[in-house]
Amino acid sequence: MKVVRRKAAKALKGDKSLSYQLISPITVGSRKFMITVVDVRPGGSTPVHEHRTVESMYYIVEGRGAVTSGRETKVLGPDTAVYFPAGSTHGIRNVGRTRLRYLSCHAPPYEIEELYKSWREHEGLVMTGG
Repeated sequence: MKVVRRKAAKALKGDKSLSYQLISPITVGSRKFMITVVDVRPGGSTPVHEHRTVESMYYIVEGRGAVTSGRETKVLGPDTAVYFPAGSTHGIRNVGRTRLRYLSCHAPPYEIEELYKSWREHEGLVMTGG
C-alpha cells in the first residue's frame, strides 16, 4: 500500500488552478492509470486539449464547472462524472463563485508535466498531449 496526501503531492500551476499529482508513475509507480486532484479558482480553467491514446474522466467533488468536449458544453456540479474517450477534446472552466475541485483520471498515464509546460508556452491555444 502506498499513501499520498494531497498536501504533500507535487502541484502543477495552471490558469488559476493547482493540479495535485496523487497517483502516477512518479508518485506510486502506477502503470495503468493516473489520478490528479485539481483545484480551480473562479474564472480559471483547464484548457481544452486532447490525449490521442488516453481515456479520461472528470469527477466533480465541489463547485460548478462548464465542461467542454468537442462542440458540446455542459455545466456540471458535485457528485457528477463525465467520461472522454481517447482522442476526444475536453476541458473545464470554473463558472461558480467558489473553488471548483475535481478528480481527473486517465488510463494509461501520460506526461502531465509536458502538457502543463505546453499550456504555459502557448497561453490558451488548444494543446495535444499523451
